[in-house]
Amino acid sequence: MAAMRKLREIRKSKGLTLSQLARLVGLSPNYLSQIERGIANPSIGVLKKITNALGIQYMSLAEGKNAIPNGLEEMRGDVKIVRLNKRKTLIYPGGLRRASLLTPDLQGKLEVIITVEEPALESNDEWYSHEGEEFGLVLEGCYEVTVNDETYFLNEGDSITFPSSLPHKMRNPGKKPSKTLWVITPPSF
Repeated sequence: MAAMRKLREIRKSKGLTLSQLARLVGLSPNYLSQIERGIANPSIGVLKKITNALGIQYMSLAEGKNAIPNGLEEMRGDVKIVRLNKRKTLIYPGGLRRASLLTPDLQGKLEVIITVEEPALESNDEWYSHEGEEFGLVLEGCYEVTVNDETYFLNEGDSITFPSSLPHKMRNPGKKPSKTLWVITPPSF
């Protein structure tokens, strides 16, 4: 898994040992080594702890397909175009969710992601909170978003907005894959 190997490169570039990073995130050096080698399948929450400790955004682990730097296919002055087949994509641990970055990078004022998620039988117990604000739109299927212990069921066409600083988690409670569009500002995931 290239994204996990990327974690090792970033850790080393920051001059951190496995033991130092382990202390920062509250995990064992052995487990971190397994994550970096692609042997362990960490939860999204664990990866968020690691990326936060490394000072990088979670979506920066996404891999582009034959893309030029930053995932761009074209750049004309201030106009940047990301073609469908050039998107940076991140497959979440467990493989139930695939997120594609629609913005060329995480350097602007917003981050736009489209996710396709398989149904999940049970709720993910991983809570997230980070700087900023989020907007989500269900494009296909249904989606469940829990913010501050209140659960919201969204159907195709429904949208939700909330401060990202509130603890939140999400899943597809349906019987078919869901597709959602997320706008996060500032880029923080």
